[in-house]
Amino acid sequence: MTAYELMIKTNRALIRGMTFNDVQKLNIARQLRENRITDGRKRTFDAYAYPKFYIPPHNNGKKLQTIIPMSPKTNIVADNAYEFEIIRLLHLFQPDDEVAHMIEVTTDRLKQTCFGYQSCHYADCFDAGMMVLRFLSFAVTDDRDWIKKQIDMYNNHFDDKRRHNGVQKYYWLILSDMPFEIAEPEIMLQKEYIIDHLNRTYLIKNGNEDVALYTMRNALSRLPEYAYIKDRKPYVCEKTGRFQFNLSK
Repeated sequence: MTAYELMIKTNRALIRGMTFNDVQKLNIARQLRENRITDGRKRTFDAYAYPKFYIPPHNNGKKLQTIIPMSPKTNIVADNAYEFEIIRLLHLFQPDDEVAHMIEVTTDRLKQTCFGYQSCHYADCFDAGMMVLRFLSFAVTDDRDWIKKQIDMYNNHFDDKRRHNGVQKYYWLILSDMPFEIAEPEIMLQKEYIIDHLNRTYLIKNGNEDVALYTMRNALSRLPEYAYIKDRKPYVCEKTGRFQFNLSK
């Protein structure tokens, strides 16, 4: 299994509510560390915009999808999402000085980018900014001003143009994991949108459509009034053959 496949599989398991024991965590971390060297092509024309530690495999030139199925248009989005998510798993499963160094270097790198520090919302910098926000939500939780700046960028510019529907769900994924005191007011702002999406049905195409539903559940259930759905699972409707979610008490 490649580092990318392991990262996607592990993250989606976590989103669905799966827990890992210490042995499993160490095994996943070991595999991710061993796969640090890939056949990826390091991009040297902008030293700050692209990863330094985990370079995505070439993948025949096709950009790798993000956790919430969304095909990035640019390498800035795809490459950074790849590295951020691997570092995040190492931080969760086997934090040590090496991981702390990766976080420090990556944080310094992002401060030199328009999408990571200057709230640039043009073209795909907006999507890349969401990848950065997820990184910040575990890596620099004490820098509330930086996190707030990225959140404001989302709130102020999400409606500027038509976005891939995965972008909004990715934002809900971020809200489901970031410190609650930061996330709570944002979840309140998003509450009606999340409820609307949870009340929809989803065509089953590749078996991963439920990941987005779990993401919505995880964000909404952080609010005390919806804590009752915390362990609820989406299901396949016998009549329609589609995924759906039951919000009723």
